Amino acid sequence: MRAGRILDGAERAVGWLEDAAIMLLVVAMTVIVNLQIFARYVFHAPMIWPEEVTRLTLVWLTFLGAAAMGRRAADIAVTTFVEMLPTEGQRLALLLRDAVLVALFALVAREGVRLADAVEGMPLVATEWPTALLAWPVAIGGGLMALHPALRILRQFGVGGNAPP
Repeated sequence: MRAGRILDGAERAVGWLEDAAIMLLVVAMTVIVNLQIFARYVFHAPMIWPEEVTRLTLVWLTFLGAAAMGRRAADIAVTTFVEMLPTEGQRLALLLRDAVLVALFALVAREGVRLADAVEGMPLVATEWPTALLAWPVAIGGGLMALHPALRILRQFGVGGNAPP
């Protein structure tokens, strides 16, 4: 089951990268917001760039955090109906759910790429960074959010080590 080990290792690596990026983004946002507060109230000299960078950080944090929640199956779900089904019915319902999630988030990722391409030449106001930095988290987060249910589907068919939640 070499493919299963490779799949598990890749999923762990992606999960580690997601978690590390989320932690770095939270730290960065905390530092930037506190820097702005300090500059505004101690030096009475507010800066313009922290609001823009904080907004960027929040967008990245939102999409990466949503992907990490999906990886942990920690997203909000009403499971009453599924839990009332027999075991095979539960398995099929979860398979259908995951297939719909893969399709939906693949579409989100594709549209994120299209949006990033559409705004590529436009700079942000304060930092003059590319506006596409606000669209790439949609593409990357959408791709990651599609990846995790796709891996659960593969596990239902015996690829990988852990059974799906």
